[in-house]
Amino acid sequence: MRRLFFSISAILFLFACSPHLSVYQLTTKNIQVNNQAAKVDSTIEAIVKPYHDSIEHDMTKLIAVSATPLVKGKPESKLTNLISDILLKSASDYCKINNLNITPDASYTNYGGLRSSLPQGNITVRNLFELMPFENEIVLVKVSGESIQKMAERIAGRGGEGVAGLTLGIRNAKPSTLKIGGKKVDPLGLYWLVTNDYCANGGDQMSMLADPVQRINTKMKIRDVLIQAMAERYKKDGIISVKEDGRIYNEQ
Repeated sequence: MRRLFFSISAILFLFACSPHLSVYQLTTKNIQVNNQAAKVDSTIEAIVKPYHDSIEHDMTKLIAVSATPLVKGKPESKLTNLISDILLKSASDYCKINNLNITPDASYTNYGGLRSSLPQGNITVRNLFELMPFENEIVLVKVSGESIQKMAERIAGRGGEGVAGLTLGIRNAKPSTLKIGGKKVDPLGLYWLVTNDYCANGGDQMSMLADPVQRINTKMKIRDVLIQAMAERYKKDGIISVKEDGRIYNEQ
């Protein structure tokens, strides 16, 4: 027993006396991957080709034609307006189809969720996958006017984002005017807001939306909704024209 005690003590002593190691230098380099890096395996290529061709065919399908480039910007932009409008209308249609007796009041699209722009001219399925590569879904949350005000403060602090059904004036990075449906937001009132599941869960610093009075998960993928809505609009009205209408604006 005594010998075991001394053995353990010796091991602990050795570890205690071992020097502390730290990173002295870190060297990195990029390894470029190209066709010359390795020979193409014709067998694998033959297996993959049908799937590649099928996906490529789907990705190049024409969805709509835009009169101008649709680029995101602040305080508002054609792109954020278009996406927010589609979210609000799609959620409204969902409520009618499912007899929910709910009329969504406003929608919110977070700026960072839009990862590219849409080109002037032909817009394809690939363009919309590049715009929104995530599997986000449309969610409705019933929140207080106070929560809407806090959301507006976050939007104003960022210089603007995407909204529909809501008017926001910004002065010194703070809300100076806030209306829904043309009426001043009542802090004690309740409003139905349409957004994506990421923000509804409190993501992108939208914690004020994470504990709603009521929540409806539509299970509708936003990207799929965009593809369908823009295709229908193009079929009905022809070339798509989107305008900035002052829904978010800077006040002097």
